[in-house]
Amino acid sequence: MKRYEDKVVLVTGTASGMGKAAAIRLAEEGAKVVLGDVNEEGNQATAAEIDAAGGVCRAVTFNAMEEESCKALVQSAVDTFGQLDVVVNAAGIAGFYHLEELTSDIFNRIMNINLNSTFIICREAIPHLRKTKGNIINFASLNAKVMTAYQTAYCASKAAVAAITKCMAQEFEADGIRANVVCPGGIATPLVKNIRFPENINKRLLANLYPLSRQGQPEEVAALVAFLGSSEASYINGEDIFIDGGSRSAM
Repeated sequence: MKRYEDKVVLVTGTASGMGKAAAIRLAEEGAKVVLGDVNEEGNQATAAEIDAAGGVCRAVTFNAMEEESCKALVQSAVDTFGQLDVVVNAAGIAGFYHLEELTSDIFNRIMNINLNSTFIICREAIPHLRKTKGNIINFASLNAKVMTAYQTAYCASKAAVAAITKCMAQEFEADGIRANVVCPGGIATPLVKNIRFPENINKRLLANLYPLSRQGQPEEVAALVAFLGSSEASYINGEDIFIDGGSRSAM
């Protein structure tokens, strides 16, 4: 199925995990994909996979902590391919911290990468999405709605991503722009595998994070992204869609 022929898609967080899977899936469906990640080596590896499969892409190294870098990423997509149809903000970081050890620097870093970069990229993309009547898919998390112990900063950032996305869905509906939120939970990615846990946690508070007998796969999330960004989802706007193996209903 080639739902993205003649479409240009910008995806962040493409060096690994769900961002990488989404970029590969969209390229398979015909999109010209701009890959954005701070990990240049990983990003180039994703680009090589797409190229080898006959897809079209451009890898751009960007730093989600820097506003000018976020702006340049959007501009590079338009400069390279002449338009912008879909934005997928998948870049993010996570970590568990006791509140007493959660410094302002750690808190602000999580907010900058998860929330601020998403806001800046969306803001810069809107004029281009108006021209194509495109759409935005922002990655939040199960923790946009279900709060978890030791994740004060992460939960705050993801709840805010969901909030700003719904605001954009309302503001730009008249322009033909849709904006939706993907809320994964328990997906097998390098981020989850290497996530930071503090010492002396109460494991009972985290017992319901994975209610199924397996974790989800990045490719399952990518399939949802490919649907949401396509014309088949034209009547879905301002929604937060959970893909969490039933975690939310188990809590």
